[in-house]
Amino acid sequence: MITVTSHQTQACFEAWINCENLLVNLAEVKNTFSRKFSKIIDECAMICMGTFHAIKSYSPNISNLALLCVGICEECAELCEEQEEERFRECARICRDCSQKISELAYSSNS
Repeated sequence: MITVTSHQTQACFEAWINCENLLVNLAEVKNTFSRKFSKIIDECAMICMGTFHAIKSYSPNISNLALLCVGICEECAELCEEQEEERFRECARICRDCSQKISELAYSSNS
């Protein structure tokens, strides 16, 4: 049985909301960021949201979703770290936090 903590659900929630807010902000400022950059942030938001809901509903697929979540959070964090602005550094920090907290779910078995 996988043990899930409130820290893990909170980390997923924070990464999801932060990425969504960053996407809204980027759309408002008509940024010059690549489509790939926005797509990664969007995918991170979607996967974090899905992982959050899987955890909350005790889905048998938690470990699979957690593995996706760790991967996309790391990718999002790497892209955001390349940017100068504080909002991107904050996004990178939140995504790395989520990745670290969710990684134990990704590598545990469902038995």
